[in-house]
Amino acid sequence: MVTGILSEVGKHVSSRWVTAVFLPGLLLVAVATAGCHLGHAHALDAGELADWVDRLAREAHRRPARAAVAAGVALLAAGLAGTVAAELGGAVERWWLRTGPGHGGRRRARALRAAERNGISTVDAYLPQRPTWMSDRVRLIEARIRAQHWFDAVTAWPRLWLLLSDEERRPVAEARIGFAEAVTLAGWGCLYGIAGIFWWPALVTAACVLLTSWRRARSGLEEFATLVEAVVDIRHRALADALGVPLGDGGMTEAEGRRIDDILRKGG
Repeated sequence: MVTGILSEVGKHVSSRWVTAVFLPGLLLVAVATAGCHLGHAHALDAGELADWVDRLAREAHRRPARAAVAAGVALLAAGLAGTVAAELGGAVERWWLRTGPGHGGRRRARALRAAERNGISTVDAYLPQRPTWMSDRVRLIEARIRAQHWFDAVTAWPRLWLLLSDEERRPVAEARIGFAEAVTLAGWGCLYGIAGIFWWPALVTAACVLLTSWRRARSGLEEFATLVEAVVDIRHRALADALGVPLGDGGMTEAEGRRIDDILRKGG
């Protein structure tokens, strides 16, 4: 039975690797190889590309061993490109979620002007404070939960996650996967940008891929953040019960929230 389970998991892993890493990598290798041959001067010369492919096919027929080696190198490069794309995507994610200088001054000013036009009072903790929208959206999870339930969301989340059923976890996990896939897509966009050094149409592809990844990342992160807040809103009583903190009929009080914080931080 164990062997069967491992075999089935292996099928899914292999399938996901092929579609998410190998095939995009193979496409990138093909684009980079063709682009290097055509260069900027003949970037859109379809006739030259067709003639070059014909010459490669004839060469492969005459020297099959050499063709096999070239194919192996291409396959290896495709797999390596997937790893590089993931690393570049991680760098893009860190840039999107950075917390350095900047503090979202322009976005903060726009938010204040919009609130003033609509006659809405503002809460300072909810106004932009970080350099990017995504970084601020992550910060708002903690700020909103702290304001509503009085405890630290970062410390409480692993315990809440353990209290959820598989059905409750699924949408949160899917939203997180969606954001991770958008991050990896940004890595592919960076690689196409590098290919654009030798073949300018790849720069157009890179711009489109990066724009798409940015939009998907924003959408995925918003969905993930909303679901995390929803889980806390719905299941905070279960967390309090599990920790032995009795709650009244109303919402959680500051004293109860601080008691949960104290338990989770082991009195630190």
